[in-house]
Amino acid sequence: MEIERRMLKATWGYDGNLEPLYEVEDKEDEILVTFDLPRVRKENVEINTTEDTVEVIAKMSDAVCWERWGGIQKKITFQAFRKQIRLPEKIEPEKAAASFKNGILRITLPKIRRKVFIPIE
Repeated sequence: MEIERRMLKATWGYDGNLEPLYEVEDKEDEILVTFDLPRVRKENVEINTTEDTVEVIAKMSDAVCWERWGGIQKKITFQAFRKQIRLPEKIEPEKAAASFKNGILRITLPKIRRKVFIPIE
């Protein structure tokens, strides 16, 4: 069984959203996606899926304000995490499951495995 792992660095947008750290594991029958969502409560997490994407929107319990970051002295406030990921294979969205503990969101996405009966003439 081959496992593909990707870890991407967090980035931010000027709309007050951060892109969270995440990892994608491509397993034989499912895709596991793990998000790091500090300062977030379970009830403030929204997950949306299609056959080939997963989107997470998570509001922080309190905003994070950064001052004097980067090469330009600027103040910015972040209030939520938001990320949409294109999945490596198609999944069955209605069979997806998720758990959230200590700021870690784990989403299990079963891959589509279509079995078609072919009659013999």
